Amino acid sequence: MNESGDPALARVVDFFLKINGFETQAADTLRRALDEVIDGMRTGRWSVGALEKTEKTYIGTKVEILFKFDFELPSGHKLDIRVEDTEVDIKCTVLQDWMIPSEAVGELCLLVRIDDQRSKFWIGLIRASSPVLRIGKNRDQKGSLSAEGKTHIRWIVEAGNLPVNFLATLDTAVREKIFSHRKSGQARINELFRLVQGRIIPRVAIETVAQQKDSMKRARDARVPLKREGILVLGHQGEEPAIAAARGYPIPRKGEMISIPEHDT
Repeated sequence: MNESGDPALARVVDFFLKINGFETQAADTLRRALDEVIDGMRTGRWSVGALEKTEKTYIGTKVEILFKFDFELPSGHKLDIRVEDTEVDIKCTVLQDWMIPSEAVGELCLLVRIDDQRSKFWIGLIRASSPVLRIGKNRDQKGSLSAEGKTHIRWIVEAGNLPVNFLATLDTAVREKIFSHRKSGQARINELFRLVQGRIIPRVAIETVAQQKDSMKRARDARVPLKREGILVLGHQGEEPAIAAARGYPIPRKGEMISIPEHDT
């Protein structure tokens, strides 16, 4: 069914398309949802692949919670949210398929797909009516979209850019060397700044490496020993952003840090 035959779907699509900076905000929302479920500071994990199966299912719940909060969407009486007086269910997957519960059949579904490995995400809308669903259901009596049904998705964001999972971008040998210091968060942080220079390191990566409540203090404490090695660790305060800029490096914002050689070679 196209939008002209489904005025409610058209209104909901239009609502999201009119939000200024929707794609950028949605990307940040989804990145935060993943990071909060991965919970690197407490677990030392850094990827969706490290999650248990039951934890992966919670990503959908976390996306729903943050999506409602960030876009100030009221809860529905039957489904997750209300948009333009229309109830909409939020369905999220980190795989390929969305599972549609019986209560959402015939209803509007906001489909969210996250590919953390490729740093991409998709958001679309569909009326989950019987013609777009596969005939069979799983043991929880949930259905999924058929191949033909997926062609009816009205995409709002298609292959949008998800903020990168910083630790996943590191060379495997580098990442393993950082985490090889099993007993010392400070040693892991020092190794992070030692091995990864010239790149902005986000707060969530620092927290995951440190695995301590005072992770940013560990990052600041790294300055003294690393300066003796000829490495500067810079943050967002004082003259440090200017030092990074003057040397042609990215400028850290609040919560970010960067390490650079003290002297150009």
